[in-house]
Amino acid sequence: MSTQFAIDNTKRILHISEVERGLGCDCYCLVCNERMVAKKGPERDHHFAHESNKQECITNHETLLHKFAKRVIKESGGLAVPEHTGMPLPYWFLFDRVEEEMRIGTIRHGSVIPDLIGYNGNASILIEVAYSSFADDAKIQKLEVLGLRALEINLRCYDPENFVVEAAKEAILNNLSTKKWLFAPTEKQRSYTEEKLVIKGIWVFLRYLPWGDLAIRVGAFNPEVNAIVKDIAKRYWGRWNPTYKNWIIPNRWIEQARNDVLAVADAA
Repeated sequence: MSTQFAIDNTKRILHISEVERGLGCDCYCLVCNERMVAKKGPERDHHFAHESNKQECITNHETLLHKFAKRVIKESGGLAVPEHTGMPLPYWFLFDRVEEEMRIGTIRHGSVIPDLIGYNGNASILIEVAYSSFADDAKIQKLEVLGLRALEINLRCYDPENFVVEAAKEAILNNLSTKKWLFAPTEKQRSYTEEKLVIKGIWVFLRYLPWGDLAIRVGAFNPEVNAIVKDIAKRYWGRWNPTYKNWIIPNRWIEQARNDVLAVADAA
């Protein structure tokens, strides 16, 4: 199968229809990183070929679709999502940031590694891109236990012989018929476990968010305590959320961050 995808020098995945002909495409093989030639003649289907004319590297179309969908969603800054029990109408979910394939969950309830996680403030959506492998009951049950809102995008019809960039983008971003909720908790189903402690006489709140991250908030302004919490948050790649005035610690670091906060807390 002739390959229809390559990457540019920034690792951005590109379809053959998005580049100029020949070596001017400035593209490289996703597998071996050799320079690619965009073959766009009148007789054969358009495709990429290695500059050395060696045999094509083996690629998986589903993996390529995942990469393409990630690029499209990141560049759009959001996507349309269907209605669910907590939201009676379809709406556009705008992302502050998007993370790829980050493990979230707990040791007790298990974890998942979605294709993407889109964040807006303290809200998030897990996004799965499906071509031949779709979420099974076990995965959906795990999402329900963890309380994680997750969306699946069905790209089954976009096979290598039937791939049109603009149609695929439409399916990924705007087409609601290609999307379904794997799990979408209502407001009542969303639970926040909160832990309170005191540092130098000031209340500090640790809130465990439904999607696995940890929010740390200082109850009252105190320069010394704020500096302590900021130092711990930065230590574990925390980000400041000005809307809620708290630090958000990524799931993978919450136990370490919590232990550091406990270590500086006042004795009970």
